[in-house]
Amino acid sequence: MKDVKYNYFHWGPFLFHATVTPEECDLVEQVAARCRNKNFDYRRKLAGHIHEEYDLGSEATTLAPMFKRYFEAYSHGFNKWKGGGTMKPNFNLVALWVNFMKANEFNPPHDHSADLSFVLYPHMPKEIKEECDNFKGTMRGPGGISWLYGEGNHQCISVVHRLPEAGDLYIFPANLKHWVFPFKSNATRISVSGNVLFDHDSRFNYYGKKIK
Repeated sequence: MKDVKYNYFHWGPFLFHATVTPEECDLVEQVAARCRNKNFDYRRKLAGHIHEEYDLGSEATTLAPMFKRYFEAYSHGFNKWKGGGTMKPNFNLVALWVNFMKANEFNPPHDHSADLSFVLYPHMPKEIKEECDNFKGTMRGPGGISWLYGEGNHQCISVVHRLPEAGDLYIFPANLKHWVFPFKSNATRISVSGNVLFDHDSRFNYYGKKIK
C-alpha cells in the first residue's frame, strides 16, 4: 500500500555469499589435488559421511591471502547489515580442509567450533545440477546445502537452501547448523571448508562483549 510507511528488522545470523574468480577456483583445485593423499586424511575431525576428506593445513599460507580478501568483505557486509557495526577484519584461519564428495555421500546436520566457518565450491559437476533439476520435492534437491536457524516456525524464514554453483563462497557463524544432501550422479564434487577465529578486537565487536 502506497500510503503505509514501514520498515523491517533483520533477524537471525549473517549468512554471506560471494563468487570467487575463476583464477581463484583454479588455484583452490590445484591445492586440493596436491593434498589428495591418505597422509592428510581428516575424517576423524569431521562429521561428514564422506570417504575423501583431507587436511589442507600445510597449504594455508597459499590460500590465506585469497580468503583474507573475502573475510574483509564479510566484515564490511556485517557492519552494514548490523546498522553501523564496528567489526574489524582481523581473522585467523585455524582449520582448512577439502571434501571430495561422491554419490550417496552426505554431511549430516552439524556445526563447527571457532567463530566463523566457510565453504567454497571451486567446481560444480553438471551431472549434479541436472539431477537436481529433475528432483521432485519441496526441500533442496540432490547436492544442495542448507542452513538452519531457529525452530522451524512457518511464520519465519528459518532455513536457507542453495544448490552451489562453481565459485560460490559462503561465510557464516560457526555455530549455525547446516547440512549437505546426497546425490546419485556419477560425479565428484569438490568443496573447501575452514574455520576462522577473530583476534581480540574483532571478537569484542562481533559478539558485543568480551568472550574468553
